[in-house]
Amino acid sequence: MEAGSLQRKLWRNAMTILLLVFLCICMCPAAAFAENGEIQGTIQRTLKREPLPVRGRWRRVRKRYRFVSSDGRPQRGWLKTGTRIYYLDQGGFRVTGQVRIGKKYYFFRKNGVQRFGYIKIGKATYFFDPAGHGARDSSIVVVRGVPNTAPMAEPPEDLVTVRNTALNLQFDESGAFYDNKGYQIQKATLRSFLTKALLPVGKTMYIWGGGWESGAGKGPHNGSIEATTIGVSPRWEQFFRKANKSYNFKNFRYLSHLGLDCSGYVGWVLYNTFNSVSGHGDYVMLAQNMAKTYAGWGWGTYSSAGSFRDFRPGDIMSLRGGHVYIVLGQCSDGSVVLVHSSPKGVMITGTATRRGKKKSRAVRLAVRYMKKYFPRWYRRYPDSSRGTSYLTDYSRMRWALSGNRSVLSDPDGLAEMNAGQVLSLLLGPA
Repeated sequence: MEAGSLQRKLWRNAMTILLLVFLCICMCPAAAFAENGEIQGTIQRTLKREPLPVRGRWRRVRKRYRFVSSDGRPQRGWLKTGTRIYYLDQGGFRVTGQVRIGKKYYFFRKNGVQRFGYIKIGKATYFFDPAGHGARDSSIVVVRGVPNTAPMAEPPEDLVTVRNTALNLQFDESGAFYDNKGYQIQKATLRSFLTKALLPVGKTMYIWGGGWESGAGKGPHNGSIEATTIGVSPRWEQFFRKANKSYNFKNFRYLSHLGLDCSGYVGWVLYNTFNSVSGHGDYVMLAQNMAKTYAGWGWGTYSSAGSFRDFRPGDIMSLRGGHVYIVLGQCSDGSVVLVHSSPKGVMITGTATRRGKKKSRAVRLAVRYMKKYFPRWYRRYPDSSRGTSYLTDYSRMRWALSGNRSVLSDPDGLAEMNAGQVLSLLLGPA
């Protein structure tokens, strides 16, 4: 009798659990809906609208392709297989070319894979924004090779002196300096330079080719429109907000309007330091050439890698292998706090000591400042350390901070401060 009662009790409990599970399933949405109202089922994320990977194979029907999942169910709408994203029409066939889905336009290659970035369609070139799931951005249309993202405001003639031949980039007899478009630059302070360097920190992702114009590298003008625009681009922060912890810059190569690479970042900092209007000459070039080139223009002195052990706020450091960073200051143990654009993006980092101590004063300082002043970035990308090679393998351009032929001065005395003092002055207490 007791055994039968126990068995009935277990049966009731099992049925209760099954009923609760069934109610939960019924109350939860069975599928997410795309903007065009199609049921996406298991291949559509509800919140982010990113398709989930689905296993299956393509089946050719006449000259078109239909996807059949491993469970035999027909698929429609957004589809992801591996890392490739497709869109299937009502008949389950993959679409190609520019396609309207809901109220937005997307672009798919001939093989059906979704494509991002600048795409020429007819006589116009449009930008399909990866930060917006590949939707066409109506605010960016390339006209005569120039994107309309940030109109260039030319300054009145009484504010600048224009020269037609200034590509040698050197000081004139009066100590004035002209950029590669012939505009006279506005001399600044070391504090202003480092303040500008911190503006994109914690809000700008690393983009391979970011800050470079498409096809640049051989002419005198290499910078993209952002590299010669005053202020931080809103698009950089928008893209950062949509990036996740697993961000991989290799998936966004050459989408130069979404962020900055190392040389694009330094070029942007210099432009914003020496200009108050957009559209003048740029300072973007190969990272390995920056320190030597700027010193050759008369901005400072050049030292080859391995010939020095001291670092000063504002030093521009170039690696022969292709990287560049800006020094914020040196610590008592010889480690250096620096700012650069390096995967994942523009951030403050600290080096190890020359003896290889990883938990150096610079690393601890960088962590404290990133955690306090850029918490959203730090939660996603907490790694704020770099190796000893940042001390030993880089050449240096050190600013000339006095005299008629100098573009920076130092009335605040930052050049004599250590890393902690510089950060405290620029950002506040740790």
